[in-house]
Amino acid sequence: MSNKIKIAFFWTWEFSANILETLINNFNEDIEINLIVSQPDKPVWRKKILEKTKTKIIAEENNIKILQPIKLKNNIEFFKQLEWFDFIVVVAYWKIVPLEVLESPRNWCINIHWSLLPLYRWASPIQESIKSWDKETWLTIMYMSEGMDEWDILESKKVIIDKLDKTIDIFNKFQDIGPKLLVDTLKGILDWNIKWKKQDDSKATYCSKINKTDWEINFLKEAWVEIYNKFKAYSPWPWIYSFYNNKKINFENIELENIDLSDDSEFNIWEVVELYDEHNPKNKRIWIISSGNIIILKQIKLEWKKSMDIMSFINWNKDFLDYKF
Repeated sequence: MSNKIKIAFFWTWEFSANILETLINNFNEDIEINLIVSQPDKPVWRKKILEKTKTKIIAEENNIKILQPIKLKNNIEFFKQLEWFDFIVVVAYWKIVPLEVLESPRNWCINIHWSLLPLYRWASPIQESIKSWDKETWLTIMYMSEGMDEWDILESKKVIIDKLDKTIDIFNKFQDIGPKLLVDTLKGILDWNIKWKKQDDSKATYCSKINKTDWEINFLKEAWVEIYNKFKAYSPWPWIYSFYNNKKINFENIELENIDLSDDSEFNIWEVVELYDEHNPKNKRIWIISSGNIIILKQIKLEWKKSMDIMSFINWNKDFLDYKF
């Protein structure tokens, strides 16, 4: 008889799927992942072709059963398939998990959350932490309840947010520590070695699901630091954007440099300019002038066009130079 911990995973988001792959490949002596539950395939692009979720692809590659129920509530046949698991682990599933699921496994339903609860409850804690210029975040493993991110904390581990870290960089750090932390926590629960800790609801803060107004840049109202933190928070998805000649333009790679040209009468704030690198005169750089700093444009994408490095983009869009956002 196998003594492995039997787990069903509820998992959708692509950027957390690497943790799932690590669990499958490196911890198969401790756990058995027998079921993955993911959201249904969704149509993408103008042709509306159904695209598999990353977790579904991982399940198929590893011969793990995959279920993609359209609804969970009152889905009796679905609930019955969960009863023989030791744990259900929910990671970025992006659907409300009903009480019937929470009560299905032999032990508990466990959630992995990307902050030190009760700070940044709900949908976008990493992005919120980066936008707030936090110097650290945490990976938290908790029991699940019907209240969103409200129940007891089992384990947590700190992760440093470096100055240039983007969301993808934080996920890569979580990937390094998350699998072992989860497996050790599940073992600790079964061995009665885990002392859970209640959250202080009076200190709770919240972050909402990301919507398209969150990553739009308003150059007239936002300071350079807000823009740059948004860029880091929404990279590599969904990217920050503004509008150029009434078309949406994504800023896929930018850098910040501490050069203040705001008092120079030759330039206007939020104007796109072409300047030469003083260390390499042959190297042109495209900047957007801001108050106290410059934003260096590296990679951009115009609506319905392919992504381009900035010099290639200018070759096709000459009027982008001197454009004022």
